[in-house]
Amino acid sequence: MNVKMGVAKAGIKPSGDYDILVLKFPESVYSAVFTQNSLAAAPVLYDRLVCEIQDRISAIVVNSGNANAATGQKGFENAEKMAQITAECLGLDKSEVLVFSTGVIGVQLPMEKVENGIKQACQNMQEFDLELAAKAISTTDAFYKYYQTTGMVDGEIFTVKGIAKGAGMIHPNMATMLAYIFTDVKIDKNLLDKATKLVVDRTFNSISVDGCESTNDSFVVVATGESNVEINDTNRVYFAKKLYEVALELAKMIVKDGEGATKLIEINVFQATSKDEAKNVGEAIATSNLFKTAMFGNDPNWGRILSAVGQLHLDIDFSKVKLYLGNFLLYNGEPVEFDRKAASEYLKNSKEVFINLYLGRGEEEWTFYTCDLGYKYVEINAEYTT
Repeated sequence: MNVKMGVAKAGIKPSGDYDILVLKFPESVYSAVFTQNSLAAAPVLYDRLVCEIQDRISAIVVNSGNANAATGQKGFENAEKMAQITAECLGLDKSEVLVFSTGVIGVQLPMEKVENGIKQACQNMQEFDLELAAKAISTTDAFYKYYQTTGMVDGEIFTVKGIAKGAGMIHPNMATMLAYIFTDVKIDKNLLDKATKLVVDRTFNSISVDGCESTNDSFVVVATGESNVEINDTNRVYFAKKLYEVALELAKMIVKDGEGATKLIEINVFQATSKDEAKNVGEAIATSNLFKTAMFGNDPNWGRILSAVGQLHLDIDFSKVKLYLGNFLLYNGEPVEFDRKAASEYLKNSKEVFINLYLGRGEEEWTFYTCDLGYKYVEINAEYTT
């Protein structure tokens, strides 16, 4: 896959680490999804305008350490300037470049540093290094998030690879995160948009760390069309599964990172009347601080799970509800006896915890992902701008 990248230490991050990433690729079909937060950051506002007029792009530029959010007209002009500088360096039109930022809200970009960083990155282009690219876009991430896979259609191999950042301020619409996935398939934009929407609903829009919706969330899928695999109605589901595989792994990494999280929690809701109901129930559990702190304390307190469901006012008949923690049946229409000590040990020794909830009122299901909530999250976010 002909994706080139350049990184630079522009001095935006206080750590002095890489904080500029430029990705260059052949003019490509793409699909983009952005935060629904009303305080959308300047680069999100700028990119939305690009998406309205441009079906293909050739470059992405990202700065970390500064979100360029709540920065007014100057912030928008700076986002546009980032696109212009990148385009000039790479010999492109400005409309072929999408711009992204992540970091502290409410601070204007230091444009002299940003410009120098973009120019430096463009002068030192190299092969796409997933780990280095993920490093350049990270902020409070404890580890770098990247994943790749391959698929085969009619004997021809195609590739899907992606990077992401995010650990805190994670919640649907979208779940602060950035994610970029590249594939070399040939695909119509309409089909790519449909696959992206389907995938994002089940991945980045089904995770929560702290219930806080970011101003900068962005997810982009780029299809360079370099392989001999052409996606059509006969193989689109298979392709979507491969796209889903990469997106899900990246989304789960974000939740695992959860700024001090000790465990990934998978909440499976079954027997709901609709997918929306199942998703809403999963989200209610995932965003309950009482539930999340119980998980941190390795306390199998099932009352916190069911009370989170009850506050949705869905008229659920709890006499038909079953609740499992791993293999432990905690509730079966009424409290049941279970080995509380063993259940606590399961929580203590598991990096991945499974909650299975059966509502007993339908056939739809959804999976939501979250993490526990502990002391470290408070420490990180109490000192984020100091």
